[in-house]
Amino acid sequence: MGNKSADVIIVGLGAHGSASAWQLAKRGTAVIGFDAFTPPHSLGSSHGDTRVIREVYAEHPDYVPIVMRGYEIWRELEEAAADDFPETARAGAGAFGELLRITGGITMGRPESDGIRGMKRSADEHDLEIEILDPSEIRKRWPQFEPRDNMIGAYDSRSGVLFPEKCVSAHLGQASKEGADLHYNEPVRSWRPDGDGVRVFTDHGEYTADQIVFSAGAWNPGFVSKLNLPFRLERQVLFWFQPAGSPEMFRPENSPNHSWEWSPGQSLYCQPDFGGGVKTAFHHEGEMFDDPKDLDRTVRESDERSLRDAISDIIPQLNGRVLRSAVCLYTDTPDRQFLLDWHPGHRNVIICSPCSGHGFKFASVIGEMVADMATKGDHGYDAPLIQIDRLLSDESQTECPDD
Repeated sequence: MGNKSADVIIVGLGAHGSASAWQLAKRGTAVIGFDAFTPPHSLGSSHGDTRVIREVYAEHPDYVPIVMRGYEIWRELEEAAADDFPETARAGAGAFGELLRITGGITMGRPESDGIRGMKRSADEHDLEIEILDPSEIRKRWPQFEPRDNMIGAYDSRSGVLFPEKCVSAHLGQASKEGADLHYNEPVRSWRPDGDGVRVFTDHGEYTADQIVFSAGAWNPGFVSKLNLPFRLERQVLFWFQPAGSPEMFRPENSPNHSWEWSPGQSLYCQPDFGGGVKTAFHHEGEMFDDPKDLDRTVRESDERSLRDAISDIIPQLNGRVLRSAVCLYTDTPDRQFLLDWHPGHRNVIICSPCSGHGFKFASVIGEMVADMATKGDHGYDAPLIQIDRLLSDESQTECPDD
């Protein structure tokens, strides 16, 4: 028990908190980080063996410069962690020490689908290359895919796969190496302003800092509840399939990431088989709830059946045995964009997340953005779509923080 102090306290050490800890610590900033569990773990939103990274960003062109910097920092992290990669990072897909693998990625849907239109918009605004392919061209290049005749594909050669457990482990290992004081299995129970800084309370003691970063994903709403931010949690179920036919065609050397708007407004994604099966899941459309304690982690027969029905005609050779399944969650904003901004009443309180189910690929650069906010007062990007004002009611802008 007792007091400890730092320049910055980070609450939540998953994707974005671990990245923030490294970026701050390597600048010489005194960091204390807390996680309620032992990361990397499977209880939040920073797990699942593989995650997509893509440059031609369909969700909004404003993300493109951010994710381009993200690619650079992932490679910097690979290099930094090459000699002393944490033992915990040995688990998961990919070669030892590999964090990012370029596979290419294709989005398929009707020409008017959100994904296709979004990729074209980002490519046009940022002068990026994409290939637009008709169904026959898709089938010829990747015979394991069976797009419907009314579908086209948009191919991004820079798309790839991140290995999330390894990424989190690498960030935490490098943060510790740079002097960050990381506390696992020590949940933050409460916090309050303390003069010009903040005070944090756990079961092990009290901690003070000049600034605090909330990067706890689904647990963030509980720390800033008086702001009444319109966050919702969404149940997501992941499956790893053993292909029923031509398994070699689903290996990374023969298969890009592929996502499908299989029905208007409904999409699913698949990632190559790195040895543990083809990861496949719906993107959004999950059950909504408000508290992470209420997440139903049981994989239901209906979860599997609905996914099999969706892939049965567009990826028929994938529809084989389920090797593994898991439940995770998204933390969503109403517009499904990010939140990275200061608390409206406290310039020393940074709210980092939610990311609405598409944020892991940005973790490396979001860590840098958080570090810039804490040390320079500005993250350096013109990105109003991630600001907090759009999410605040008139009443919440005048509320005091929780204490």
